[in-house]
Amino acid sequence: MPVRILPTHPRPWHRASQFCAGPRVPLDRERRARFRFLLHAHHGAGRITRAFRDVGTALLTRLGVDGQCDPSHETLAADVQCKPRTVRRATACLKALGLLRWQTRLVRNGWRAEQTSNAYELVTTGANPPENRAPRCGGQNVRETCKKAFSSLQQPALNVSPAACQEAREALARVAAQRQAAVQAKLLGKGGLAPA
Repeated sequence: MPVRILPTHPRPWHRASQFCAGPRVPLDRERRARFRFLLHAHHGAGRITRAFRDVGTALLTRLGVDGQCDPSHETLAADVQCKPRTVRRATACLKALGLLRWQTRLVRNGWRAEQTSNAYELVTTGANPPENRAPRCGGQNVRETCKKAFSSLQQPALNVSPAACQEAREALARVAAQRQAAVQAKLLGKGGLAPA
């Protein structure tokens, strides 16, 4: 018989664990359809794989009318026909995308506290989007290109007198005339056509 080593920390569970039933957020028909749409949109964009999408769909089918959703990883793996490790990676990825939250639930077993399951909450509102855009789960994490909108109608507010504007225009006209003269001299020097 193997010797079981007991943890020495007085609270060997995660900080966010609770001794309660966990969140109960029921989804109506429209929110279920939105969650399903978000799963398919992320799959179409390549952020999640087919198996991860199927895990999200399995969570949706296991969601009760009262909002209870606490299947084990083994149950979800049997529903999707994959391994429990894939379910763990899928739930972490869906959490990173802002589609899933869960609460670790504990029970007392004598003097110890043990984890029973997770109480899952399917998120459709986007109330807690990720800080940065979530990386492709299992893929490369590359920096996104920043796009800035420039308007041609926006002019910087300058306090310039009309006389200074006129001087600047005259200076630009002189520079343009000098360049034009230099180009014509270069053409004449190469045997080009004389100006008309």
